[in-house]
Amino acid sequence: MRAWLKVLVWLAVAIGAALGVLRLFFVAWRVPADDTLLSASIEPTLSAGDLVVVVRNASVARGSLLRCVDPDASGRFVIGRAIGRSGDLVELGSEVISLDGHRTPSPRACDPPTMTVYDPRTDEDVDLSCSIEEYSDRSFSALRAMHQQEPPMKVTVEPGLWFLVSDNRHVHLDSRDYGQVDPNTCQPIVFRLVSAAGFGDSKHRLSIIW
Repeated sequence: MRAWLKVLVWLAVAIGAALGVLRLFFVAWRVPADDTLLSASIEPTLSAGDLVVVVRNASVARGSLLRCVDPDASGRFVIGRAIGRSGDLVELGSEVISLDGHRTPSPRACDPPTMTVYDPRTDEDVDLSCSIEEYSDRSFSALRAMHQQEPPMKVTVEPGLWFLVSDNRHVHLDSRDYGQVDPNTCQPIVFRLVSAAGFGDSKHRLSIIW
């Protein structure tokens, strides 16, 4: 009996220590569901209410999906893809990214190739095309309008800052809206633990974000 008790004590200590170490480097965070524009902008990678894992004190890498302090609202966060850093020329034409004159490769369509998203700016649903993009050794899905696309834009990233772009290029909440961000206010999102929508299809299963 004493031997089993010792095993249980040591097991509890080991689990507690492991959890303590994990909390030093990772934090679980639920994506807010009270901001309809944020909810639309993070599709199709994430959805409102998803429980995700965020890395503490990690450096920003090209192509990573970031949670950053909202420049316009204290205590809240924005989510965007790290695309351009200091000195980069970022262009968006036909809602497709070009970096220093080089277009982001889009080798194939998503499955399914289209998605309907609510646009709170117009209070209407909009049908968007979905394609897989490859950027800095990462592959991720991106949405863009089939008609009435966003006007083209071009910007050079300021020293020490990053330019973020929403995976939803059409219904976006990114650096086109709130400006370039300080990477010290950002943390990478690396894993989705569970979705508020459940596990009824592949989109809502456990998934690696990075």
